[in-house]
Amino acid sequence: MFAHLGSFLVRLAVSAAVLMLAVGWVTPRNPANTFARALVVSFILSFAWYATLAKFAWFLLVPLIAYVLVWLVTVMFAYGLGPGSALLLALALSFLAWLVNLLFRVNGG
Repeated sequence: MFAHLGSFLVRLAVSAAVLMLAVGWVTPRNPANTFARALVVSFILSFAWYATLAKFAWFLLVPLIAYVLVWLVTVMFAYGLGPGSALLLALALSFLAWLVNLLFRVNGG
């Protein structure tokens, strides 16, 4: 049980760090870009991934759209971004997550 909790906490910290990098890349000097906020946002998005059933029913369109909407609203609210900046953040975050996966051979899921 503690191994699963430890694994979750490490993934959460890495997700928060990558989110911070992406926000800093898209909106430099954003005062809301703190590690604590990134941890909270990462936790909310991790919960939403399961709550919207996007984790389990990713092949269905409705859960995936629900998760994307939750993601956009959460990121826009947390960092004071507009829709265009939030979409740009999604692209930056995808690229950085791909880099982390490539460098550390992390397999999500």
